[in-house]
Amino acid sequence: MSVFRSVSKTCAGVIVAGLLAIGSTGAASAATVTAQFTVQNSFGSTITLDTASCTGGSIFPPFSISSGSNATFSGTTTGSSTLCTVRYQSGIYGCQFVVQASSSGGFVSSNAYKGSGGRPSCPGIGFAITGGYAGSFTMQ
Repeated sequence: MSVFRSVSKTCAGVIVAGLLAIGSTGAASAATVTAQFTVQNSFGSTITLDTASCTGGSIFPPFSISSGSNATFSGTTTGSSTLCTVRYQSGIYGCQFVVQASSSGGFVSSNAYKGSGGRPSCPGIGFAITGGYAGSFTMQ
């Protein structure tokens, strides 16, 4: 009888360990895709956040960036890709910064969404990072 109990306990332990392994494997398989932003303020005055969003994910950029400073922040999703858009403004001037990120690459774009006379200028460059894509942008 004691041999049967010992075998039963061993089998139960193997089953529980197997279930834990399956559960942890499933949790680890949900990869995070990152869209990273670095925004440099060369505009000459503090810029403030207008809007920010990511498809299928979230992003929390700083509310303001003082003149001469920069801020780095990320948008994330547990899906296969995300498109994050962030807009900063100063009065009648504003720049829109976009990072499309996926597990296999991405792209960036930027443009002035409000302004005049060639102001503001909103250059940006993109590059791959581990688990996503990044953009380095300037509002000037």
